[in-house]
Amino acid sequence: MEKKQYWKLTSGEMKDNYLTDADIWKSIHYFFYHSKNSTTYKFGFFKALLENLSETNEDMEISFEDLFKSFTKIYWNLVVHHQLWQANTQTKKSKVQSVIEDFQNKYSIPTEWNFDKIALPQQSQLIKHVKTNGKRNVIGATYGDFNEEIYTFDLKNESIKLNSVYYEFLQKYKRILTDVNNYQLSLFLEKFYEAEKLNKLLSKVEFVTQRQSLKEFELLLKNAGFDTCFYCKKSVKKGSQVDHFIPWSYIQNDHLWNFVLACPSCNAKKSNKLASENYMNKLIERNELLVHETSYKGYFTHYSEDMLRSYYHYSQENGFRKV
Repeated sequence: MEKKQYWKLTSGEMKDNYLTDADIWKSIHYFFYHSKNSTTYKFGFFKALLENLSETNEDMEISFEDLFKSFTKIYWNLVVHHQLWQANTQTKKSKVQSVIEDFQNKYSIPTEWNFDKIALPQQSQLIKHVKTNGKRNVIGATYGDFNEEIYTFDLKNESIKLNSVYYEFLQKYKRILTDVNNYQLSLFLEKFYEAEKLNKLLSKVEFVTQRQSLKEFELLLKNAGFDTCFYCKKSVKKGSQVDHFIPWSYIQNDHLWNFVLACPSCNAKKSNKLASENYMNKLIERNELLVHETSYKGYFTHYSEDMLRSYYHYSQENGFRKV
């Protein structure tokens, strides 16, 4: 029987199989250690998928717009900012690498610029180009690597629908899956470079989508009247710091509903840990105020109290301890 060419699929329905964690781990091992990779696409896409679990709606759907915004940011920063080759041969570039380099040359964007520095209209234009070229191969190929069980997809409708069992699994093991994915992506990249180029490669991959500045969120919170430290209530009109309530190293994304202003002392004390549940309840109350304000509503897409509580729970399952 002819082997199915998953990368050519334009749609795919997930199998309705009973799955245990052990079953999913088998597929995870296959994906990381036995699947075929001529480019870094699958690792980049899986990284984008993990980062966008917080964009899942109540029907377990994630839009291509959200997925490929992260995917584009990952590849811009790897290709342009860090100048890393993305295919397993140096004679032919991957299509996404070519699209990004052509875009950079067209607009004369400096190499030292990370993705966040690009003007928003140009970001949107580049995301559209990358989505058009990236979705053709990586969506179906990843679907096949996971035994047709991870999601349903349709390239025309531009969304995936996650298997709820996989969603739970990915949240439960997100931290270790992120680390393994970053490691495999780094292994793929390192084969073409000498030691100088590989300096801190794993760190470059790990923090490739981390924002350089959180000033936007600081101003939003201050304009909403939140000008005291979320934890100790001291004034932070000057010297405030933006804290990810659920640690960034778990959530891997930037959402207003997860940001609080903190004084330097409290922010350093909390660091990469969880605050007590009392503070979570306080954050839920604050978000309830903001979500009904017209100027802030757009920052709360897919947000719910239950979602924040679940992230707090999943963070604990991923080894994050309370202060």
